Amino acid sequence: MNVRLLVIGLAFLTLACQEKPKSVVKSIPRPTISTDGSRLTFPDAVMMRSFPTQPARLAAIRTDFSAPGHVAAMVVRSVETPSERLVLFDDPGLSDNYTAILQHRNNIQTQKGNLDRVKDLQAHGAASGKEVIEAQTQLANEEAAIISDEATLKLAGFDPKALRLARPNTILVVCEIPENQFGSIRQGLVCSLNFTAFPNERFVGRIDNVNDYVDNTTRQIKLRISVANPDGRLKAGMFATVQFGVTEGKFMTASRDAVVTVQGRDYVFVKTGPQAIERRAVQLGQQRDDRVVVQSGLKENDQVVTENVLQLKGLSFGY
Repeated sequence: MNVRLLVIGLAFLTLACQEKPKSVVKSIPRPTISTDGSRLTFPDAVMMRSFPTQPARLAAIRTDFSAPGHVAAMVVRSVETPSERLVLFDDPGLSDNYTAILQHRNNIQTQKGNLDRVKDLQAHGAASGKEVIEAQTQLANEEAAIISDEATLKLAGFDPKALRLARPNTILVVCEIPENQFGSIRQGLVCSLNFTAFPNERFVGRIDNVNDYVDNTTRQIKLRISVANPDGRLKAGMFATVQFGVTEGKFMTASRDAVVTVQGRDYVFVKTGPQAIERRAVQLGQQRDDRVVVQSGLKENDQVVTENVLQLKGLSFGY
């Protein structure tokens, strides 16, 4: 009996001491990502289920937009010389630039006349070559100085020539619009303005100038708008909201949830195959309810991913 118990005990001990088989850990499949991160290929259809899509589509939309602005200058008649215009800026630095430009213009005319006179004297033996060079240098210095001051004014949204031709009793409003709204803006477009000082009144303005550059930091474009100010109520420095009208038509739209923004640029992800997704840069317009106008980057029926886009953003940009 004891022997039987001993044998059974040894059998159990042997089984207990046997090494348990190790579980096999399967590697988790990962998507393949292109070098620039713009294309993602998933290993199976199961993973693709996490990224449902909606088609981009054309929709009839009424679009309008507004932008903040301020009265950067006002044009008035000179009291001493009624035929002359005075430009009163809200920024003293711009006043100095404009005054310097006017002075340089006068100096350039004087220097041109002086150069012509010295050249004539040289032709008749009454002036030396050194005097001609000095006159040319003085003229070149004035021309260089006026270029610098003109550039400063243009960066602020002003064209010196337009300022000299501006109508008296006019205010000049400067505002900035996003780069993605630029396509609907043009010189000569009529707009309406609402000033903080006169909240219940609407004023009509016209876009006189659209700047030639986009701010690298804000991605904004400056506009200059002229508004009649016959009674002088509107003053330099006042704030306004500029309305740029309403445009009706069919626009490409996508779900607002589909958009991600990286370093100031907007992107969506488009399903291009059973297991493939592509990143697209897009230019956006206005949002309407849960849809957003896509001005470029998509075509009709593109299958745009609408869920878990932050996960795709991380994969695509390496976050």
